[in-house]
Amino acid sequence: MLRDRIIQLDIHPEVYAPAEDTYLLLSAVDVVKGEKVLEMGCGSGIISMHMAKAGAVVTAADMDGRAVRATGNSAMLNSLDVSVVQSDLFTDVSGRFDLIVFNPPYLRGDVQGQEDLCWAGGEDGVRLTSRFLDDAKEHLEPGGRVLLLISDDMDPSALENALSNWKAETVASKTLFFEELRVLRLTL
Repeated sequence: MLRDRIIQLDIHPEVYAPAEDTYLLLSAVDVVKGEKVLEMGCGSGIISMHMAKAGAVVTAADMDGRAVRATGNSAMLNSLDVSVVQSDLFTDVSGRFDLIVFNPPYLRGDVQGQEDLCWAGGEDGVRLTSRFLDDAKEHLEPGGRVLLLISDDMDPSALENALSNWKAETVASKTLFFEELRVLRLTL
């Protein structure tokens, strides 16, 4: 999906702002009008706004209340219908989805404070991704798919273990000066 520069975002310094990883994930979004989609870890909501504008039925979730408010405000700014929920992964998310999109915290490092939640993926970089993939199966419609952003900073064996029940296909990639990012399309 191409970035629509007309889309307005409610950006706050304490909420993860769109960056190279966000735009790479957005480029891989292949939503179909009428599909039920979930953006997990929505941050500013840029991906949710694009999917809603394309005609999807969108739910956006984030554990940070500030991100939930920013995404809700972004939906209002763009007159888009997006259901926004505060949830620790799938804890407060109900339903099943045709597409689930997630740009997880993927850099190796432990969470020191609330501000670190958007990037710190634990000692192996895969802690939250592993939890997400375990639970995503129960929220995916038959034939549904997950778009997951990963980094080569993640521990390879931990990532392989987390992906063991999924069929993975790389659909986008970008090399930055310190890492390579890839978007995987996952199916069961």
